[in-house]
Amino acid sequence: MDIDLKLLHHALVLAKHRHFGRAASALKVSQPTLSRNIAALEKQLGMRVFERSRRDVTATPGGDEVLKMADELVARADALANRMDLLRDGRGGRVRIVAGAYIDDIAVQPAAIQFIRANPSIHLEIIEREWTAALYSLMSDQADFAVFDVLALRDMPSLRVDSLGLLQGVYFCRAGHPLLTLSDPQPADLRQYPLVAPSMSVSRMSFIAEMDSGARIDERGGGVSPSIAVSSFRSALDIVAGTDAIGLGHATQIAEGLAAGRLAQLRLPGIPSLPAVDMGVAWKRERTLPPAARAFIELIRKRVRLVQAAESTAIPGPTRRPSRRA
Repeated sequence: MDIDLKLLHHALVLAKHRHFGRAASALKVSQPTLSRNIAALEKQLGMRVFERSRRDVTATPGGDEVLKMADELVARADALANRMDLLRDGRGGRVRIVAGAYIDDIAVQPAAIQFIRANPSIHLEIIEREWTAALYSLMSDQADFAVFDVLALRDMPSLRVDSLGLLQGVYFCRAGHPLLTLSDPQPADLRQYPLVAPSMSVSRMSFIAEMDSGARIDERGGGVSPSIAVSSFRSALDIVAGTDAIGLGHATQIAEGLAAGRLAQLRLPGIPSLPAVDMGVAWKRERTLPPAARAFIELIRKRVRLVQAAESTAIPGPTRRPSRRA
């Protein structure tokens, strides 16, 4: 038996209002149209669903069972239609992202929260990796796209690269660190303490070469590892707060620690400029990004813009200089 879902929906509205005129008004159809639709439904079912009187419309005993099943069927149909709308609009499906340690904390995770709230049916897979592992995940098809430092990827013909813009970094340490007693810390002073950070591309060697005596190039992965290499910025933050290690991060990432008195920004007159990283999105040239991925990338871009706007106010100080690109 083929039953028209529209007729079932009209029956449910009539059962709710118990009056043809009020139900027709709620459905935005004429009363004769509603009457014909209910009659058509009863003909399809081969039974009366409603008892009519001058004052009221009520379900028959059999009709009450029909309405219970109709409510379930209509709800399932609505859910299916909603899922199809999500897929057509690019808000459904599965999106796999690999993010560098810094940008994951700065923009990807906040964008993911916003994306999930707007699209609860979405399936996301977000992997946080240091630079070399993020690149491997992208090239081995473990992710639809990667979000990380893209300077070293410009000449890779197999990749498409879309810049998100520069993010400027700062060096920081725990509150009460011995370096804070020096008015003009020099690279030799900094090399007495290990640098803790995720590994980075060789193109960023200048960020740590002068100040980290333990920095080395990873022959296997091709990246640069500091004295203390971690896979997430949050790990670096905890280590810096509890030791004399020095950290490298974005101003907004350490603002809370500064306000709480756990961290301090290192003012380094001996270093000519603060580091800046060209963050971007990269994906394989052969791959067509699904609409959901493109929508998510746009949210990431907006988060980066907000962070860039906050750079000039997050940590004021006379030591901020024009950024350099390694």
